[in-house]
Amino acid sequence: MVLGFTAAKIIEIAFGGMIEGSAGKLMEIAIEKVNPLRQKIWNKLRGNPEAERAMKAVEQGSKSELVQIAEYLQACMDKEPAFAEEIQIMAKEIHISNTQDNSRTQINRDNAKGYQVETVNSESVQFGDTINNH
Repeated sequence: MVLGFTAAKIIEIAFGGMIEGSAGKLMEIAIEKVNPLRQKIWNKLRGNPEAERAMKAVEQGSKSELVQIAEYLQACMDKEPAFAEEIQIMAKEIHISNTQDNSRTQINRDNAKGYQVETVNSESVQFGDTINNH
């Protein structure tokens, strides 16, 4: 099974951007990956009037309903491990796509030294020191 994506995290990935009105990378991948995840969740919860009401409220910007949707989704995930694994994989791909482009490289030059600093999503960051002799 895929590591640690709970129903709450999956709901945050699938619907959180709608509420926060996030732009940028999430919007770029929304059509490609987030919408199919939302649709899969919608299809699974369809037929449960309370879940449908909560999802419609979230689509209108209600943040308080996210917890309720996560509870309904968790119940489905507990009953159907194959479904749970499928949406966890989808959520993980979205999460990776959303965090992958958060790295930046900055080059600072000070007389004889050039420093390149790279910020990445990892536990270790490289800091380089180059000396130019003129």
